[in-house]
Amino acid sequence: MHPTAPAREPLRAGRLLWGIALLLAAPVFAIWMSVTGLLSALAAASITGEASAAVPPLISAGQTLLSAFAFWAMFVSAGAGLVVLILLGVQSIQAARRPLAASGPTFSSVLWGWGLAIPFSTGIGALVGMLFRATADGIGTDLSLDAGPGTGISYDDAVHGLITGSAWLLVAVVGLALAVILTVRYVRARRQNKTNATGRSAG
Repeated sequence: MHPTAPAREPLRAGRLLWGIALLLAAPVFAIWMSVTGLLSALAAASITGEASAAVPPLISAGQTLLSAFAFWAMFVSAGAGLVVLILLGVQSIQAARRPLAASGPTFSSVLWGWGLAIPFSTGIGALVGMLFRATADGIGTDLSLDAGPGTGISYDDAVHGLITGSAWLLVAVVGLALAVILTVRYVRARRQNKTNATGRSAG
């Protein structure tokens, strides 16, 4: 008499489609971050190049933030986003046949936390910068006029760098705090499960 095979979990189509969407989004996100970072680097390089007078602190701060954002977007966020989205997609596809997980932090939730801290915060900063580009141009034009004619100072990209960089750093700090909390809880839960399994096998 052959043992009956365990019943397979019903396929959850939503999880499967979500996983496929994440896998497809991974290279798109990496390319978008690379292009955004390259354009930001070019904008940052042109800020002081346009200034024929002494560079004000606002210009210097905007260039510094935009340069840091450009480097992070092109290399760190593009690579990390590619890896994180692929891992999340694979996790979601595998979970389409698995039983529903118990409450508490999972590996996927930890990935989402670190994703928010590293690549996704850069993407959110880029989106905020795009949405407020017209506002940055308006503020920059007013400040450029205040700088006086003939100075050659343009504040547009500097204000854009301040908006983009500030949004990126703010989301990154929130994501980092969330990622650390989820990671600690996940590690503790894994250790507790191992301890419980060891106790049951010893008993």
